[in-house]
Amino acid sequence: MDELTLQDLDELWPEVEDAVDVTPGVDPWCSGPDWSIPVASAFAPEADRLLLTNPGRTDFALFSVYETAESIPLVSGLEPLWGFGSPVVGPSTLAGDGRSIADAAARALAARPDWQVLYLPGLPMITPESPPDHRRFAVGVAGALGNLGRLRLSEGITRQVADIGRGHEAWLADRSPRFRRNLRRATAQAKDAGLEMVDAANDPNLFDRIMAIEHRSWKGLEGSGIAAPEMRTMYRLMIKRLRSRNRLHATIARRDGTDVGYIVGGVRGRRYRGLQISYTQNAAPLSVGNLLQLHQLIELDRLDLADVYDLGMDIDYKRRWADRAETSLALIIDRR
Repeated sequence: MDELTLQDLDELWPEVEDAVDVTPGVDPWCSGPDWSIPVASAFAPEADRLLLTNPGRTDFALFSVYETAESIPLVSGLEPLWGFGSPVVGPSTLAGDGRSIADAAARALAARPDWQVLYLPGLPMITPESPPDHRRFAVGVAGALGNLGRLRLSEGITRQVADIGRGHEAWLADRSPRFRRNLRRATAQAKDAGLEMVDAANDPNLFDRIMAIEHRSWKGLEGSGIAAPEMRTMYRLMIKRLRSRNRLHATIARRDGTDVGYIVGGVRGRRYRGLQISYTQNAAPLSVGNLLQLHQLIELDRLDLADVYDLGMDIDYKRRWADRAETSLALIIDRR
């Protein structure tokens, strides 16, 4: 196995995405470099990393060592916060022959004294209805790494997902009558108020515009959202990366010549991933957030870009937009 730097990994992004795409049941967006590299660069730029690949560059094991708030040395994926993506990707683990990328990672981790707990998120959840390849992958990873210490499994993060492959009208028909009625009312009110939606994906000033909006939102006024320093760095890097690959989709809501809201996301492989949405406090009565979400969904349909709208982390309001939940499995190994 070859050991990589983060720069090496960035240069191998097509190979990493190929490995993600053949890994059953993992988050195809957050397991890939468009998400993991900006997050790692923003939140853990100095972390000690263990980035492994095989000579054919078909499989990857991507780990970093962090220190928890309790001063416990922890090994996890490149993304140190949410646990969306799987740190192990590629087809080799499905073979179960002891020569997979997960086995190589286990040997490398066993030789390192600088960690006590391994937290491996983003594996496919195993249920009686799980496809056989989901089960084989999760069991293969657990079997390879499980001898490093005491093993337990935990429910990971849940994402809300909408199926939009039949078009936005079919999707809308599946919403509740109250949901549709509220959207119609909000659309009419916004039109009377002069609210307009502007495509801003190619605007070189997009990041500055969304930051200006964020500072006037409730999240910005509380110092949360993307106004926080690490989040600001992450989204700056991610927006630049997505634009360079023609994957960025962004809309600005404007009223009376002033930006009052934004939505930003990306598309890869017929899947749209919503990344951030926000609006100024004075625009809240116009339901700008809902209207931005609806506009993005309609545009994806009009341009025939996506079959799936991934809304991200499970939050109550997203359930009204979603058709299903996707929950991951986390592997926890205590070496102590």
